[in-house]
Amino acid sequence: MNNHETPTTQSEDTKTHEAREQLFDHEICEELITHLLTEHESQRLQFKESPDVCYKLNVHFPSVYEISKRIAPEDFITQTAALYHDYGRIPQFELKGDFNDGTLGSEQDHHVIGYHAFLEDAPKILESCSDFTPLIINDSAKSGAISIIAKTIKLHGLRGKAFPEDFQNLTEEEARAVDLVSQIDDIANGVQCVGYLLREGQEQKKNQSNGGFIPDENATSKKVSPKVMELFRESTAFNRNAECKTYPDYYLFGAFLATRSLKNPATRELTKELMSLPTSVMEHEIIDGQDTLVSKKFASSIEAFEYIFRTQMEEKDANEAYNILLSYYHTGEAPNVSQQ
Repeated sequence: MNNHETPTTQSEDTKTHEAREQLFDHEICEELITHLLTEHESQRLQFKESPDVCYKLNVHFPSVYEISKRIAPEDFITQTAALYHDYGRIPQFELKGDFNDGTLGSEQDHHVIGYHAFLEDAPKILESCSDFTPLIINDSAKSGAISIIAKTIKLHGLRGKAFPEDFQNLTEEEARAVDLVSQIDDIANGVQCVGYLLREGQEQKKNQSNGGFIPDENATSKKVSPKVMELFRESTAFNRNAECKTYPDYYLFGAFLATRSLKNPATRELTKELMSLPTSVMEHEIIDGQDTLVSKKFASSIEAFEYIFRTQMEEKDANEAYNILLSYYHTGEAPNVSQQ
């Protein structure tokens, strides 16, 4: 044996081990994806009378998954984490009857509910996978895809908001997946929220749940709070519960989710493309004396937002909000004062 044989053998052993781990992760992801897509089918029947759950199952969950395929076409683990990111939403609804997270990071937050549910369910889902044992769930050095998916469920969208210790202890792969799925979730929320904003305003849903952000006396106001308009103009992140005082404020917060992704060069083109597609807005109408939930179709999300602005805001606020949205859509930047 010469001096060069040992390093070569070790290198080959390492490559073989890494290849096996990648195959194992891929098998895990395939099993998880197949399981959850099947589960969603049965949940669509179970919750067919709930518009909130139907929106999650028919719009948000599949859209986040499809966007992940566009943004990370070769990253099967991130795609699986994207499909599972809101794993806590259905058990949250079963427990509470709504999607109110309460305090971020609390036991009623869907991030926490989903994280615990996934760690409990994963061994049952994966028991048929080769080489899988429940012990892998609790061994972050060996869990690979499992750990990445679990951490993404718990931490997506929470960087700087909750669980600072967890973020500090993420591996490079876990951090990448958490941040990428957070970005994907932002794109989906910004494009899709137009569909439910008006219905929630009409039902005063946010005022009915704990932590509602709109005082009763402002429930019928059509005025946008000046600070919220300024935050929207700059596409600056803001605390919805702290800043929104009227439902028009809430509608602008929804539009901000879109402008934030339009402002970001990394997500701008895909967000523009998705906002150009046909969409619909759910709203209540009185038909034959009955309060009926109907769907209004629009050629794009831009047109749908314009409809909400012009029907739910004072004319001056509606014009300014629409000009800001158009500016971000066309240029990725806030409008100049002269554009108002």
